[in-house]
Amino acid sequence: MIRPHPFADRPYQGRRFLVTGASGLYGRNLVPRLLALGAEVRTTSRVPPEPALQSSEHMLGDLTERSFADAATQGIDAVFHLAGRRGSIGLQTAKAATMLGENALICLNTLSAAQRAGVKALVYVSTVTVYPPMAVYREDLVWSANPHPGDQYAAWAKRIAEKYVEALAIEHGFADVAIVRPVNTFGPFDDFDPKTALVVPALIGRAERRESPFVAWGDGSAVRDFLYVDDAVRGLLLAYEMGLGQGAINLGSGTGYSIRTVVETVLAATGHPGPIAWDPTKPGGEPSKVADMARARAILGFTPETSFDEAIARTVAWYRDHIR
Repeated sequence: MIRPHPFADRPYQGRRFLVTGASGLYGRNLVPRLLALGAEVRTTSRVPPEPALQSSEHMLGDLTERSFADAATQGIDAVFHLAGRRGSIGLQTAKAATMLGENALICLNTLSAAQRAGVKALVYVSTVTVYPPMAVYREDLVWSANPHPGDQYAAWAKRIAEKYVEALAIEHGFADVAIVRPVNTFGPFDDFDPKTALVVPALIGRAERRESPFVAWGDGSAVRDFLYVDDAVRGLLLAYEMGLGQGAINLGSGTGYSIRTVVETVLAATGHPGPIAWDPTKPGGEPSKVADMARARAILGFTPETSFDEAIARTVAWYRDHIR
């Protein structure tokens, strides 16, 4: 049964939104959209954002602290919860306690604070790393096995938070929550530092620095699903409008791209001449990871609008205008 939206008359105009983790990739691209829709937006970050966020109000603090989460949610109508510690596979393991403990604290503090503050709607951004290894991610299979060992610490934190959403609905009736599980997302305002960045921005940063030879891990055969941030943000807004109380929903393209194709596309877009030096002694990860998009299409009417090649080209152009 589809729940009526708590703000069916005016979902955005004059509503007070909280966007946590607003200085990251999603927040930087979501906040301007909310403001353009007539919303008032409170944002949070751990450190002063550069450049400054164009929000109605910004709060500096750490959501691992319950008191800060309580303060941030006061007087708020709806929340987009984006905050969390993220990083490359290597960082996920090296910072295992941070990835598990701090991500769990951030999510549980924010969700419980929102419930206590009387927030009426919440979109929680989880991740497809909550899934166990499988070629195609289907929402109802998430608990069928453990997450992949390379992502397990952040993944368990996100799993715990998803279960907490269920618990809040049972005990407190806090049911107008949408859970979205995005695939690997990239675009403007991404992290391009190869030590911490995810695959596409890391490749773009390295290509723009003209690394030669261009070393890539594995043999290039691994297949992944990618999403441009503009499409991801549109998916988040659709989840807020039509996905509350509907269970977890994947956000992706539903199309797999080999890492070899990704590397070659990035080098072509940046004009990097190569050569590519594949290092099969380094881990290439799971053979295939692609999101099943049936629920997103059925519930949200969501399909990506930006092709992979166009998304890479736009991201390279933004990098050259703002970073290089």
